[in-house]
Amino acid sequence: MSGAGPKKRVPVIHIGLPKTATKTLQWRLFAGHSEIYYLGRFDGPVFKGKYLEFDACRDQSVQSIMKQVAYDNIYNPDIPLCRRTLSEVLAPALERNLLPVWSWESYSTDILDKRRVRAKNLKEVFGEARIIMTLRNPVALLESTYFQILKRDNVGACGHWGMPPYYVSIDDWLDTEFDGEVLPHLQYAETLQAYAEQFGINNVSVFLFEDLLADKHVFSNSVCAAMGIDPDEGRQLMEAKTDNERWTESQLEALQQVKGSFFKSLRFRYSHKHIRRQILDMDKKSGIHTDEPKAKAPISKEWQKKIYETTKEGNRWIEEVFNLPLGRHGYFGVDLS
Repeated sequence: MSGAGPKKRVPVIHIGLPKTATKTLQWRLFAGHSEIYYLGRFDGPVFKGKYLEFDACRDQSVQSIMKQVAYDNIYNPDIPLCRRTLSEVLAPALERNLLPVWSWESYSTDILDKRRVRAKNLKEVFGEARIIMTLRNPVALLESTYFQILKRDNVGACGHWGMPPYYVSIDDWLDTEFDGEVLPHLQYAETLQAYAEQFGINNVSVFLFEDLLADKHVFSNSVCAAMGIDPDEGRQLMEAKTDNERWTESQLEALQQVKGSFFKSLRFRYSHKHIRRQILDMDKKSGIHTDEPKAKAPISKEWQKKIYETTKEGNRWIEEVFNLPLGRHGYFGVDLS
């Protein structure tokens, strides 16, 4: 009779991308699954601000590690201190045989140099870990990101009293921001390569948002299998309502009207967030009316061509290495099936 105990749980690091059901994974699966010891990100209405004082981390200790490896001291982190702190943080998880999960979508959206340094720092602190990431057709990804930016800059983190309403067309946004906040979203292959170099390609799992849209249960089962957690519980948790939904057509029209009117714009500028939400006809709790048509922002053919050209080489690498049907889902601009 073997005296071996339960198999050691290898930590999971989830690195994004934004607009790929990240909030559903973070708020529902990672934070709710009984086999997971979740380190963050905790934000949004489901947590009622409980963790915001720790930058949405689990506690002050996790926050201190985050600042060292990813933000304040990213280029000169105290790795021995981080290792000791992480060992203390994970002691309860080890005792209860829970799976540590570290999730931060901004690991995929900062400048490439920082993304590579973060991967290196995380490797030095964690030692071994499994990496998971979800991808999305790059044109659809940027359209969804565009609406998220509008939400952020009007009623979200950047929508403060005194800030004017923000609205530009999606092509104008791409014209001005492509080499800034846009490009990192399209460098997901480079991000994956950085983590594969540090943790090993066999420890990297990649999923497609399109598979989630096609069959939520199959997608959930695949994620849970990669993490080594009970899939039945995972499916139940991900059956909850959709989180962080896109704006509706009526809300986009309301924003355009505010932007186009001097007096409405002035009122909006000097209103607090709850009034701004009322002006944009946003539900106070979720910000979205789920029974209304979702807003659309078609990207011009010229910009679509540049987006697909920018991601083509990386997509070919991903398709080959991870055996994913990116062509079938239009990642190259045409259906290659």
